[in-house]
Amino acid sequence: MAAEDENTVQALLEGSPGAWDAFVERYLGLVVGCARRVLLSRGLRPSGADVDDIAEGVFVMLLEDDKKLLRRYDPAHKLSAYLAVLTRTAAYRDLRKRKTSARLPDTMWQDAVPAQGPEVGAALDRRETRETVQAALEALPERDREILRRFYFDDQDYQQIADSLGLAVNSVGAALSRARKRMGAALTDAGVQE
Repeated sequence: MAAEDENTVQALLEGSPGAWDAFVERYLGLVVGCARRVLLSRGLRPSGADVDDIAEGVFVMLLEDDKKLLRRYDPAHKLSAYLAVLTRTAAYRDLRKRKTSARLPDTMWQDAVPAQGPEVGAALDRRETRETVQAALEALPERDREILRRFYFDDQDYQQIADSLGLAVNSVGAALSRARKRMGAALTDAGVQE
């Protein structure tokens, strides 16, 4: 099997006719299955398009930079194992992209106000911003506050949030989106963000 895997990679590197099509046909199911398992393990219900995007990304990665990842393949290991690792990496990268960062000011937790000097005004502005953000959070419905806190500050995934708040996993994304919109509107109204 190792010799067959090595020959497959060599044919891809040399651009042998039909090698790429045969490779994709042989390993597409493996790549799609790995991508789907990663998304499911994070409590998501992946659509076919989500999984296909990740799979396509894996095959594109293999061709990028003069097929650098194919050149890195170590024939001491199975090609299927190498592709599974690449797919899991791509799926986790996709998940990180989906998890948008909170649109809160970077300075919101800086409380210190110097006793004197030019930094006094900036520190007071930071404290005022923090207080405004805190007030906006407190004005949200309790469930919105909890979802935002658990997702952004406790780094919980959808499944953990669903379990702790008694929600269906597939409703967490919509609830998080609504909470973000409400928080964004409150911050805009308060003049903290545009």
